Amino acid sequence: MSFNSIMKWIKPREVVFYDLLEQSAANVLDTARAFDKGIRSTPGEDWVVFRRGIKELEHRGDETTHEILDRLDKTFVTPLEKEDIRSLAHVLDDIVDCIDSMAERLVIYRVTKVPVPFQDMSALAVEASGELVKLMHGLRRLSDTSEARSQIRLIKELENHADTVYHQALGEMFERNLEVIELIKWKELFDTMERTVDAIDLASQVVGSTIMKNA
Repeated sequence: MSFNSIMKWIKPREVVFYDLLEQSAANVLDTARAFDKGIRSTPGEDWVVFRRGIKELEHRGDETTHEILDRLDKTFVTPLEKEDIRSLAHVLDDIVDCIDSMAERLVIYRVTKVPVPFQDMSALAVEASGELVKLMHGLRRLSDTSEARSQIRLIKELENHADTVYHQALGEMFERNLEVIELIKWKELFDTMERTVDAIDLASQVVGSTIMKNA
């Protein structure tokens, strides 16, 4: 019997960490969807209402993250290594923080029109978040590595596509000779959107590493 098999036998059937990580991933998807819907349908003067909704989701994510970390401090034996659980909690929280930051900037900058490439990147973030939710459920099935690899590859493809859209959008902005203020605004927003998709990809890598380690 392998060491991992022995450890899985002696570990308690403590499912709360799986539940909380899945809850955190679901909140990532909810936040990405809310942001994507908002940038396509919210007039500039309603950004404050939109921002409030994103902030509520960010608070929900923070509460889940804090619960995970609090339980880690109080639990002696966990179903996964504590450092893996802690890393997953933080990277999922980072994704929502990035989206929350973009929502805040839309209010501060009084944006009235959202460029199509930014919307395209947002749609890719939603799709990648959906795949991340599926991947997170795979933590309960640590022996099924083939499905996890497939989902990780798909998320990487979506991240690469987002990178392509990002670089094309930046090139177009410079070619159009935008006013400096507009260029600064959208450069920051596009940068944050790229970090959002990169963070989703990072989360998938952390999940994948955890699954492979425990398979």
